[in-house]
Amino acid sequence: MKQNNQHIDEQLLKAILEETSSDQDKQEFQKWIQADSANKDTFLKMQKIWKSSKGIEVFQKIDEAADWKIIKAKSGKTVQLKKVNLFMQYAATVLVLLSLSLVYLYQTTPGFGKYAEYKSLQTKNQIVLADGTEVFLNKESKIVYPKYFNSKVRNVEMEGEAYFQVKPDPTKPFIIKSGNAIIEVLGTSFNVKNEMDGTTIVSVNSGKVSLKNQKTQEIVYLTKGEKGIIQKRKVSESKNEELNFNSWKTNVLTFKDTPIAKVFSDLENYYGVKITNRSAKLDTLTYTNSFSNAPINKVIDELELVLKVHITKKGNHLSITDDKN
Repeated sequence: MKQNNQHIDEQLLKAILEETSSDQDKQEFQKWIQADSANKDTFLKMQKIWKSSKGIEVFQKIDEAADWKIIKAKSGKTVQLKKVNLFMQYAATVLVLLSLSLVYLYQTTPGFGKYAEYKSLQTKNQIVLADGTEVFLNKESKIVYPKYFNSKVRNVEMEGEAYFQVKPDPTKPFIIKSGNAIIEVLGTSFNVKNEMDGTTIVSVNSGKVSLKNQKTQEIVYLTKGEKGIIQKRKVSESKNEELNFNSWKTNVLTFKDTPIAKVFSDLENYYGVKITNRSAKLDTLTYTNSFSNAPINKVIDELELVLKVHITKKGNHLSITDDKN
């Protein structure tokens, strides 16, 4: 590529900045630098902007927007400097837009800056937030939270199921957005569960919780031993009679005169199995027992002994029939 000492090809400059230039390019570049001290100053400014906006195709965008063609000698040094200044203006604009984009990503994008995102896949996990709040995530659940709680409220979002032990702070309410629910507390422990149909269930273990439907703004207040349910546009509260609402966290299953159908439902939820009951005699029975960190085979043995039935396990399916003995 040929040029005089007052002009330089844009592609050559691009190659120099990207460190992909050939030996011939480098020689031509050195001639241009040595021809005028202003050329060196101009290049150093270009280099600073280039490094700041590294990773963005600045030159190609400027070609398309400004039609910056190869600077030719016919217009002399004045035109050449005008073109370079034009480049500087566009490059500075790109840098400003990049900075704004980075600020936006930092403020809004989980995992990028201000917010973090944690997903549990096939395992249960525990995380501790910046304020000391402990969050226990059930399988296939997600939470989005600030890396630091600098505002007047502590906002998080979650999907799936999680148990919260919120660090008390009367000056900063802890607010959870989950499905159609907005849950607000100061310091307490409770379980939040999203059902497949969009229902959100909040079960309080200690303290006081407010549960609000985002769509209707209807709100209920829950205390220890109570649960609130948001189902479509309706919000309800009641005594929590679900003994195993947080068994996924405690690894303890408790049954007290529990109808067999409910026993099987809780076992299905906890162990991830499907139970088919072919024993009619069980329909009217209740069951009392407790299991702590028990493998499924131990539970099967206990049920067969107490209920006088036979249980066949194939993969994740349990089939229950009357004991032939």
